[in-house]
Amino acid sequence: MLRSPLIAAALTCCAIALPAAAQYGRVERSQAEIALENAKETFAEQRAARQEANTACAARDYDACVTAGDSYRKGTGGTQDYGLAIKAYDRACKGDNGKGCASLAYMTMLGRGMDADPVKARGLYKESCDLGEVSGCAGYGNMLFTGTGGAKNVPEGTRVLQDACNRDYEWACTRLDELGAYDPDSVAFERLKDMRGG
Repeated sequence: MLRSPLIAAALTCCAIALPAAAQYGRVERSQAEIALENAKETFAEQRAARQEANTACAARDYDACVTAGDSYRKGTGGTQDYGLAIKAYDRACKGDNGKGCASLAYMTMLGRGMDADPVKARGLYKESCDLGEVSGCAGYGNMLFTGTGGAKNVPEGTRVLQDACNRDYEWACTRLDELGAYDPDSVAFERLKDMRGG
């Protein structure tokens, strides 16, 4: 008889210490457990995408080379590795992929995984622009306008930036605004104001 009240008291004490969900037979995962599971799934997907991009890049799919480069640069799906990002972007650029050239120019300009080289970056941005990549045109126009990596040419820089803005590349429109080189009567500037909500 003495044992029953002690056991009952112990069980009552333990029941009070359990979370409410467990007391009623429901086991729920914590937010941390759910977040960890989601992060593991996302990482597995990113890792598979990185491997797929590498395989396609090796088969001369230059868009896939850019995807692989982005993965290495950002560290998605594995370790961040600027050296491998540079190799992937360089392969894409050599395959006449404008986005690959623009991405390589960005890394070269900032000195990510290499010494910064504005002259080389400017050449890569021009190559990218010549291949029709609007982000490359924006980068090249900015370097022309500011005289970074070569001779300063404000009229040509403005023209190239304006062309990128006309192609709805928002950064180019913003940069024209910052440089005070926009044409307030242009359709592109009206779009920029619309994008900004004002």
